[in-house]
Amino acid sequence: MKNKKSSSFLQRFDLPEDLSKNGYHIEIFNSCAVVDGCKNVNEYSDGVIRLDLGQNIVSVIGNNLTIRCFSCGQATIDGRIAAVEIS
Repeated sequence: MKNKKSSSFLQRFDLPEDLSKNGYHIEIFNSCAVVDGCKNVNEYSDGVIRLDLGQNIVSVIGNNLTIRCFSCGQATIDGRIAAVEIS
């Protein structure tokens, strides 16, 4: 059963439904990854960016990676993304 309060909050702010279930949401476009639910940046280099999601770590692996924006728990990563790993 869905929690009506969290569901209406997600709809009001146009957030994905799965954000309330596991605490994070990842979307990958051509050369861009958007990660919602970020707590901290654990590692930042040209080849790998590791983000703390609370209970998990997401690793974005590739070339020429940069964090274009990190605000309100959302990180936008640009570059040549080869893989995304969640541990």
